[in-house]
Amino acid sequence: MKISGISLAYQAVANGYPVVESLSSMLSICDEVVVNTGRSDDGTREAVLGIGSPKIKLVTEPWDTDFRRKGLLLSRETNRAIARCAGDWIIYLQADEVLHENDLEPLVALLRDLDGRPRVDGVYFRYVHFYGGPRYRQDHPFRWYRSAIRAIRNDPAIRSVGDALKFRRFDPAPPRAELDEPARCRKRRLRAVRSGLTVYHYGWARPPEVMRRKQEHFERLYMDDEALRTKFGNITAATIYRDLGHLERFDGTHPAVMRERVAAASWDFDPGIGKQPPRWLRLALVYAFYPPGRLIYKSVRWIRRLFGKGQGA
Repeated sequence: MKISGISLAYQAVANGYPVVESLSSMLSICDEVVVNTGRSDDGTREAVLGIGSPKIKLVTEPWDTDFRRKGLLLSRETNRAIARCAGDWIIYLQADEVLHENDLEPLVALLRDLDGRPRVDGVYFRYVHFYGGPRYRQDHPFRWYRSAIRAIRNDPAIRSVGDALKFRRFDPAPPRAELDEPARCRKRRLRAVRSGLTVYHYGWARPPEVMRRKQEHFERLYMDDEALRTKFGNITAATIYRDLGHLERFDGTHPAVMRERVAAASWDFDPGIGKQPPRWLRLALVYAFYPPGRLIYKSVRWIRRLFGKGQGA
C-alpha cells in the first residue's frame, strides 16, 4: 500500500500559513507529497523545497485568481493535485492543518485495514480549531465543523467539491483532466469511517495583522473587489478576532512540529473566557435558539449515521 499526501499552498508564506509544519507532519508516512503552490511569488515554493525531501512534488500551474465564485477555485486546484497522486490512499491537509505525531502510526494501521475494504471511500478526522492563538480553541457545536474527511481512496470517481472542504463520489467517473465538478454525473456522499484521530487547525491562530491580511486574501476567492472592500472596510487587526463567547483553553499537547511557532505566539489576545457563561448553559442556549433548520439537518445526519447510511461530510 502506498500513501500520497496533498496540500494547497498558494502564497502561504505571505499569509502566515504554517505550511512547512503541515507538510512535515505527514511526510514520514507518505510515499510522496504533492503540493500545489501555483505561481506563488512570496517564497512559498522555496520554503516547501527547503524541507529537503525528495518525496515532495510541486504543482506550479497558475491559479485563475479571477475566478471568484463560492471558493470553487479551491476544489479545482485540489483536484489538480489529486490527479498527480500515485498512492492507493491520499491524505489531504490544508496548509494550516497539522497532524499529531501520536496519530501517525494509528492512521497508517487504519489505512492498511481499510485497503482491503473496497466499500470504504474515506476517513473522518476530528478537529481542534485554534482561535486567537494556539492556546485557545473554539467550542461552538455548530459554527465550527467538528469533523471532516481528510483521507480518501485514490479513485477517479472521488473528487473535491465546493470550496475543498468536502469530497464526493461521481458516477460515471469524470476524466482526471476535468478539474471542476462535472454537472452531467450523479454524485453522492462518501462511505467513510470515523477514525478518532485529530487534525489541529491553526487557521485562526495568527498575529492579528497577519490574520486580517490572510482572511482578505482568502475571501478574495469568494467575492469581487467591491464586496471585499465593503466587508473588510471596517475590519482592522484589532477587530479581526470577533467570534468570542464559545472559547476554551487548550490543555492538550500540540504537534511537535508546531512547538516553535506555539512558543513564539506572544501577541495580545483577550479570549474573554471569564465573561462566558458556564459550558452547560452555553450549550443549552445554543441548542434552544440556534436556527431550527440546522438542528433538523443535524438530526437527520445522526439518524442516517445510526442506520449506516450516508456518512459523508
